[in-house]
Amino acid sequence: MLIIPAIDLMDGECVRLYKGDYQQRTTYAPDPVEQALRFEETGFRRIHVIDLDGARAGSGQNRQAIRRVIEACRVPVQVGGGIRGIRDVEELFEWGAQYLILGTIALERPGEVDQWVKRYGGEPFIVSLDLRKGRLQTEGWLEESNRSLEDAVSAIARWGMREVICTDVDRDGTLEQPNWTTYNHLLDLLSDEQSLIAAGGVSAPEHIQELKELGVDGAVVGRALYEGDFSWEELLGAG
Repeated sequence: MLIIPAIDLMDGECVRLYKGDYQQRTTYAPDPVEQALRFEETGFRRIHVIDLDGARAGSGQNRQAIRRVIEACRVPVQVGGGIRGIRDVEELFEWGAQYLILGTIALERPGEVDQWVKRYGGEPFIVSLDLRKGRLQTEGWLEESNRSLEDAVSAIARWGMREVICTDVDRDGTLEQPNWTTYNHLLDLLSDEQSLIAAGGVSAPEHIQELKELGVDGAVVGRALYEGDFSWEELLGAG
């Protein structure tokens, strides 16, 4: 099972939000490159980097910090937050991002994603399905989409994307536990060829084991890596 450590960026620093609330921010590390390299040295096989400022504002506020992380790491980096146009896509791929995470653009302007998939194929893109009380969220989790989860999953299949991230916003940054019901439902909607990556509330090695038994293929872990009472090696071993 793929365990992916999260680096969320605001003002160039590594932070975590509580339930997606930009007013409830904790800063953990001033240098995202140093943090990413620590994750890599521990044995994590992929790094998750999100531009929170970009997700909220719709533009790449932390792009230079992201570029430094991509260029410093040997493992693949998946990047999200503020990817709204083809220039964003071109720039991040040019810098060496392995995967781009699409949220708002996939729900609000799917026609543009059609064009990106025609150019790059579906596999370098991951759609992030961010849910609050079962409803899809956009604009950095500040707005609610009128798209249904089922409709979004159909579009992902049409695009030929192999990986889907699902974040339960109300569990994110809480150190509680994953929303098992949500992931069970989503696994029923996805095809056998698609991989589900869980995010939000994943905060202990036993959560990794339970997600694996459920059929989830990966997990993004954030706050628990910075505050958890277990070693990073323990978490990796659970997968």
